[in-house]
Amino acid sequence: MAVTAASADLLIDENHILDVTAVVGSGDNTSYAVIDFEATGGTFHAFAYNWSGSASAHDMLLALADAGLTYDWTDWGSGIFTDNFAFGGETGDTSYYWAHSTASPAGNGTVDWTDAWSSVDATMLSNGFVSGWYNGFNEDYSAIPPSLPLSTIPAPATLAALALAGFGKRRNRR
Repeated sequence: MAVTAASADLLIDENHILDVTAVVGSGDNTSYAVIDFEATGGTFHAFAYNWSGSASAHDMLLALADAGLTYDWTDWGSGIFTDNFAFGGETGDTSYYWAHSTASPAGNGTVDWTDAWSSVDATMLSNGFVSGWYNGFNEDYSAIPPSLPLSTIPAPATLAALALAGFGKRRNRR
């Protein structure tokens, strides 16, 4: 599966988009994985997965190996569950376990996370779906939603100036 240049196209609110580290796969649909290493002194990363047909969160996490994400898991017979993640020198702590939350942001600034109570092979993806992972749980064992890496959307005037600057550079090269 090919890794392509990162594209941050998931609108979180009118001023922010998800800052995607890498994109893997191809197809008509895109889902996202956010892996949060803050509990172990790291940061958080977002990845995009493109596919056609049907796919599970497990399929997405396996494909993200092409982007450098290490995903350790166990098939308990009743489903596949995550043991640990590692990326770019950051590694989770298996004694904290990994909390899995899901969301489908509507672009209005509110990301309504819900605990994913099913195994990753039973968690089916949909276009715009976010599978979020945090290394730890609350005291009541509810999932802690991950932090989202965000990029600010430039104002329209800034985009116009950048476009004109790019046009001017191309024109000068001719």
